[in-house]
Amino acid sequence: MNTKLLKQKILNLAIRGKLTDQRKSDGTARELLEQISASRQPERSTKSAKSKNLGTITPLDKNEDLFEIPNNWEWVKLGDVCEVLNGDRGSNYPSKKDYLSEGIPFINAGCLEDGFIDYSKAHFISNKKYESLRAGKIQKHDILYCLRGSLGKCGIVPNAEQGAISSSLCIFRLHLSIVKPQYILYYIQSSCVKSQQLFVDNGTAQPNLSARDVANYALPLPPLAEQHRIVEKIEEAFTEIDAVEKNKELLKTHIKQTRQKILDLAIHGKLVPQDENDEPASVLLEKILQEKAQSDNKKHSKKNKTTTPATSDNRPYEKIENIPFEIPENWMWVRLGDLSKTIQYGYNAPAKESGRIKMVRISDIYENEIVWDTVPFCDIEDDEIPTYLLKKNDILFARTGGTVGKSYIVDNLPEESVYAGYLILTRYGENINAHYMKYFMESGLYWEQLREGCIATAQPNCNGKTLGKMRIPLPPINEQFRIVSKIEESFSALDQMERNLI
Repeated sequence: MNTKLLKQKILNLAIRGKLTDQRKSDGTARELLEQISASRQPERSTKSAKSKNLGTITPLDKNEDLFEIPNNWEWVKLGDVCEVLNGDRGSNYPSKKDYLSEGIPFINAGCLEDGFIDYSKAHFISNKKYESLRAGKIQKHDILYCLRGSLGKCGIVPNAEQGAISSSLCIFRLHLSIVKPQYILYYIQSSCVKSQQLFVDNGTAQPNLSARDVANYALPLPPLAEQHRIVEKIEEAFTEIDAVEKNKELLKTHIKQTRQKILDLAIHGKLVPQDENDEPASVLLEKILQEKAQSDNKKHSKKNKTTTPATSDNRPYEKIENIPFEIPENWMWVRLGDLSKTIQYGYNAPAKESGRIKMVRISDIYENEIVWDTVPFCDIEDDEIPTYLLKKNDILFARTGGTVGKSYIVDNLPEESVYAGYLILTRYGENINAHYMKYFMESGLYWEQLREGCIATAQPNCNGKTLGKMRIPLPPINEQFRIVSKIEESFSALDQMERNLI
């Protein structure tokens, strides 16, 4: 359920007279307008954007651009039911040097959201500065409307407190004997007004309207009593929709928590049953260390050097004493560096539109996938390519910036590519399921250790040493595959639940 679209549908029904019933006892909007016209002074305020004398209100003629409304309603101009007032634009207009930490609110478009005014986002000016303003002072029931930039953002003044508007806003000062303020507010938020905004927008790089433009908006005007019923009906419906939206957000939170619970169960050995026929993790670790030692010896022999078997961070395997929690008997606590064939920083080179080979950056990774269309090229010597060449099931790790610690598994490689310097690569042999490692890197245990190892600077960052020292519960290889399969099955069901919320 798209709750925003549903709200818009309700508003569109409301301003067409289809949300409430029409009653003879309400009278007609025409009678209301005639009464108001007769009681008005012939002189109109010079502050209003309307050029027509307020002494008379003439309903708009029906034309093909106006939709059908009930017989006791009337099409009028917005300026017929309010004055449209600009803010002060003279020499007294507040500047940044006039802003205070407290005082009288000076409201701009950033304060307007969903028909409300968020005073916590307002600037403040002194009482002296406020008194010097010639225009733009707000009153209770005023509606504030954005004329430039964020066209159409609006909010209603809830009380009689002092305040003033910036030059990007205007004030709808309503004739309360004709209209209920909340009805006008909902009308402004409807697609009827949005379509009129597009029609009068000047089409420049900075979209803007004038007070005269908005004063000429066509307004479907019901009798005052029906306006009250419309507002009540809208608020009743919106309350129910907000409850649905709140439940949606609550469900999304539960889904997120469920994902973490699944990962937590997985690394505790409680997501799938253990099989006594599985080769224990202790034997698996011996195979991994032997494989790593052989690989290291081959590398060093090419350089005519001797070495002793070691992990990828040049540290012999050591038993972990301080374990975070108990795991099954055929599992084993190890360090991530003991399992990885390599933990390596990426290649540093400028991004280019063309070059020797593509280079994946942090910014090319979105929602755990590499967006290959954005991946640039780089220049790199042929003999360096094998060192940084990506392979399927490599895991990339962001080591700095706002995404520090996030990991990405390489599931597809449409073309040869290396990886950039702000990434760390970890690679695993056939005795480790790379997807199990990836899911570990989404678990609470991983993030807890990462926070402990991150360098606390203005730009948070982490390094390969921190990654290599991480403690990780290692299951038998067959159980790793069962765990991954169960996680993917569970996550698929949760993904479908989230899709159904949209």
